[in-house]
Amino acid sequence: MDTYKKISALVDTWLEAHMGETFDLDIVCRQLQIFERENRHSVVMKLAYEVRQNRLEKINRTYRYIDKSKDVLNWWDADPDETIKINWPQGRDGSKFGFDGCVCVSPGDILVVAGVSNMGKSAFAQNFLWENMDNYPCDLMGNEYTPIKFKRRISRMKWNNPLREDGTPKFELIKRTEHWKDIIEPDKITIIDWIALPANELYTIGAVMQGIQDRLRKGIALVVLQKDENSPLGRGRAFSEELASLYLTIDKGRMTVRKAKEWFDHNPNGEVYGFDITNGGTEFRNIRKLVKCFNCNGTGHKGGGQCYSCKGSGYIEPDLDF
Repeated sequence: MDTYKKISALVDTWLEAHMGETFDLDIVCRQLQIFERENRHSVVMKLAYEVRQNRLEKINRTYRYIDKSKDVLNWWDADPDETIKINWPQGRDGSKFGFDGCVCVSPGDILVVAGVSNMGKSAFAQNFLWENMDNYPCDLMGNEYTPIKFKRRISRMKWNNPLREDGTPKFELIKRTEHWKDIIEPDKITIIDWIALPANELYTIGAVMQGIQDRLRKGIALVVLQKDENSPLGRGRAFSEELASLYLTIDKGRMTVRKAKEWFDHNPNGEVYGFDITNGGTEFRNIRKLVKCFNCNGTGHKGGGQCYSCKGSGYIEPDLDF
C-alpha cells in the first residue's frame, strides 16, 4: 500500500502538470520512469480511481481530463443592435446583389465566398475591401499576391483611393499561406484570399475556421475558398459551411446565397444572381436576379443536349421565364 500511495502521489503531480492533454498508460509510465509490472499496475489503479471520481474520462486506451470549467456568456447586457454595417460589392453601373442591406453581420462572424477558379472570387474579395476600408481597419491576406501584380490590378479600381492623404495605405496586404489565425487582429476586418489546404487535409477546414473565429472580437473575417465546378460547396464541403454566418458560392457568371444565418426584413437564402465582370476582372456589372430555368429545371440539359432556354447554364432571368 505504501508503494501505491507513493506512485499515486507521483501520478497526481504528473496529472496536474498535464491538464488539458490526452494520454495513455504508456505515456504516464514512461515519463515517470515506472517500468516494473507491479508499479505499472499501481498507475492503472490510480487512473481507474480518477475515472471513478469523474476527473478523467477513458476512451479505449486514451485518457483525458474532464474540463468542468464554464465560459458563461453575459447575454443579458448584450446590445442586439450591435452589428457590422457592411458595404457589399456592387456593380459599377449601379446594380446590386439582392442580399445587400438585408444580411445581418455581427462582431465575430465569419463570411465565406466559395468559388470556381477564375470566376470572380478575388474580384469579390477586393471589392469587399474597397467598399469597407474607409470605415474599418482592414487586412487582406493572400497566397498569390505580389506587389507588382496587386498594384497593377487595383490601379483599375478607380472608384476609391487605397491611399490616405499622407500616402500610406488604408489596409495591410499580407502574404500568408498557413496558420492564418496566428496573425488575426481581433477588431479588424480580415479578408483571406484564399485558404488552400492539401487534398488529404480538406476536412480540417472547420478547425481552421474555428481558430480564426476564436481570435475575433469586434472584427469579422471574409474567407475565400476554392470550389469544384460541380460541387454545391467549397472544398472541405460541409466542414466549410458550419461556422459561416453567410456562405456565398460563385459559379460562372452566377452567385448563390447558400446560407444567410441572420437577416433583417428579407430572407435571401437560396437566391441566385447573375453578374458580369469587366475591366480586367475588377468590376462587377449587370447584377441581376436569376431563377431556375423552367425548361430544364436548372440542369442545363434537355432531351440529351444543352437546354436552349438557358443555353446550358440552368438559370434564366425571371422575365424570360415563359
